[in-house]
Amino acid sequence: MVLDGNLKELARLTAETAQFCRLHALPEDVEFDVNLVLEELFVNGLQHGGCEGMKAAAEVELALVPDGVAIEYGDRGTQFDPTLVEAPGIVAATPGEPQIGGLGIHLVRQIARDFEYHRVNGWNRLRMRRPVPSEGK
Repeated sequence: MVLDGNLKELARLTAETAQFCRLHALPEDVEFDVNLVLEELFVNGLQHGGCEGMKAAAEVELALVPDGVAIEYGDRGTQFDPTLVEAPGIVAATPGEPQIGGLGIHLVRQIARDFEYHRVNGWNRLRMRRPVPSEGK
């Protein structure tokens, strides 16, 4: 699936993910997690990566693999390797205020396994897997 850099594309992303999960009889928690991961990555690309307003700003591919759902996500935003982001701690940005940011990527890394990042021809490319227990398929 190819997505333009517009938040309205989230509805289509959610619908396509739901269709994929239903086609493969995946449990609701898997659909929820895959949607959460893709939404976080896509919105980050728009808000922080410069993809807002771009045509064909992001690409998503889902595939059923023996131990889960393989997720490939790419965007044309500024280079950003989420594998280098440290787990957020409670750090004060200014006295009395918690640091903002980093929680979404941390959540993605908690849900997905085998997380890989590559920068290829101006694209951020992420590969990961959402495990699915064999009885859940």
